[in-house]
Amino acid sequence: MPSLRLLARHAPPRRPAARRYSTTLENIGFVRAYAKPVATIFLWSSLTYMSLQAVWSKLYFDEVRLETEARIDRLHAELKLLDDRP
Repeated sequence: MPSLRLLARHAPPRRPAARRYSTTLENIGFVRAYAKPVATIFLWSSLTYMSLQAVWSKLYFDEVRLETEARIDRLHAELKLLDDRP
């Protein structure tokens, strides 16, 4: 049985590894460096926007409800005046 050294001497030379990535991904370090901070800012800003939107909605509909109740009260008072006429 031949020794491993003998086989290693007669092995064909190795070729350099072929590039396995696209040329558009050469700046993967840039993406890795900035993807997490950008995603974090995006998530926090979305959360802030949705929270403020919910608060604004609640305040707006409370205002509309109060205006509607005031209008209903005015109409009830007007009806009462019209009913009390002789």
